[in-house]
Amino acid sequence: MQGRGGMRGGAVNPQRVRLFVLVSFFLFAIPALGSLGPADVLILVNAQSNTSRYIAKMYRQYYPAIQDWQILELNGLLDCSGPGSTAAHEIITRLQYNTLIAEPVRSYLLSNGLENTIKILITTAGLPYRIKDTKPAFANVVYPGGSDYTIVMNYEDQVNAASVESELTCLWYLEYGANPCPIENRIVNPYQGCRSSFALFERNIPFAEDLIWSYAISLKPGVASPYMEGTKYGYGTVNRHFGPGRMMLVSRLDGPKNQGKSAVFSVRAMLERAARASNPAIGVRPEQAIVVLDDAPRASSGDIDYNRVFNLNNSSVNFWEYVEGQSAPDAWGNCVKDDYVEAFNMLAEEYYAQGSLYFGFSQDAHQLPVMLDYRNRVCTSTVDFASLYTYQPTRKEPQGVIGFACFGMNGDEGRTKTYLTTGGPGGGNLFNFLNGAVFTSLESFNAVTLFSDVKTSQCKIVDFITAGGAGAIGHSFEPQSDAAIDNQFLFYNLLADRDQDGRADLSFVEAAYSAIPYLSWSEVVIGDPLMRIAYGPGENAAWVYNMADINLDKIVNSVDVFCVRLFFGGQLNSLEEQSFQLYYDLCDVNQDGLINALDVTIVRFLYGYVYQ
Repeated sequence: MQGRGGMRGGAVNPQRVRLFVLVSFFLFAIPALGSLGPADVLILVNAQSNTSRYIAKMYRQYYPAIQDWQILELNGLLDCSGPGSTAAHEIITRLQYNTLIAEPVRSYLLSNGLENTIKILITTAGLPYRIKDTKPAFANVVYPGGSDYTIVMNYEDQVNAASVESELTCLWYLEYGANPCPIENRIVNPYQGCRSSFALFERNIPFAEDLIWSYAISLKPGVASPYMEGTKYGYGTVNRHFGPGRMMLVSRLDGPKNQGKSAVFSVRAMLERAARASNPAIGVRPEQAIVVLDDAPRASSGDIDYNRVFNLNNSSVNFWEYVEGQSAPDAWGNCVKDDYVEAFNMLAEEYYAQGSLYFGFSQDAHQLPVMLDYRNRVCTSTVDFASLYTYQPTRKEPQGVIGFACFGMNGDEGRTKTYLTTGGPGGGNLFNFLNGAVFTSLESFNAVTLFSDVKTSQCKIVDFITAGGAGAIGHSFEPQSDAAIDNQFLFYNLLADRDQDGRADLSFVEAAYSAIPYLSWSEVVIGDPLMRIAYGPGENAAWVYNMADINLDKIVNSVDVFCVRLFFGGQLNSLEEQSFQLYYDLCDVNQDGLINALDVTIVRFLYGYVYQ
């Protein structure tokens, strides 16, 4: 392993470094006191993957304050986002995870005195993200072509498969320390249901105390009391020691790509959208944006949106907040509510109804509207947005979606696997998504692979990035319904600006983990963890790559020609370090991994073109 700046040998032309900064015109916000920022992150890089190495370098373009020591190169892993990559390369064994990822990260943090400094781990495309179960009989849990939900349903207390990201949240507890937590356990997320910044919680790690979850009794006749934390049959989170200050937040920079291709281009789009949404000079305009909650009351799958919040004592408690010296509160009986309805109630102080279509506005989010579609067997569509003009006449076209949740193929609307990219007007994107848009769905296999061309049984969260999204949370295998993402916390914490300073109070990664019930399980978060929604004039649609517009000024001219010539000869997958360091994705006009004469030809062909 190497803790370095992602650059191994060779000097970088200062002129090119300056160009990197000039190309990115957005403002770099300084984190407020008690907020997460660039100083809190460690980026994990697969040393065998040029995609992974390049994404680390790309991320530093957006956050120049990140230092060389905040990038850790991991060795011995296969590349799952390179010329020879397939879905099989996304999977590693438990032994590989322990020896090639978890232990090197722990050792690096400890040897450099960073164990109480680093709060966010960022994994990168090219790094495997699904951990295979140690039991051969459970091997199919994580395979895209045959992930078997019945295995998890019948043996949930024995399955130890996990996503790398979810496992890393428990870096100091799973198979580590004097009282290690066994890998079969799901761990109740101690940050779930919180609406205070993760940065407030005192760090006190490594310190692997026993996890106490007493009063775990079965509520179902004939079913034994659960071995694992939580579960739909038992209660528990009493006197526990594992608090938010002793976990990690983990987000992945990855996106849609075909097998054998790189994710750098989709990650660029994701980061650019996040940067624009976080920039007060652009941001999100509430009069243009909406949160869409497409409920499915008649879903054949049943009431799978009745989530359990193990850190809330009962259904009269809506959230919890940081108190100095305290961890997650005791919860003798967990809170169970209709998540889609509660997500609407959390955001909407007042609401209007048109039958089973509800509209409300959030005072905490600058009067941003939220829509709950409680109609039977009806997909929410752009036509429904017209009703907003009745309640908010100042709204202007085009309308855009900043948050979207649905049942997906588990709903009652007859959605297809491609509903995000083909379910909209004219067979296009379902909605016009805005910079900063976030998505989750009640689909067990929406993150079972991050490849676009691998067939799966349900929609993929990477399709959301294709459609214009900036972040998403999905499941890398069957999670069970009690592990479904809590929209009531996700969207409120993503958007709420209670101090009215023009920026959301929490970052994307905080909003995501406030909504995830379990750690050491199947969930994976993709997107810029530090994205923090700003309220500003907005843009009409999420950023997309405009071919040949290399400096992002929407005009193809001599500057773009100069840029391509400056980086001419750069090669993403080159074995020569100099060629790799010369590579710059925005100059790779046709996105083939090479910057050559073809790119110059395309720029010249489009010379003078102005993008709208």
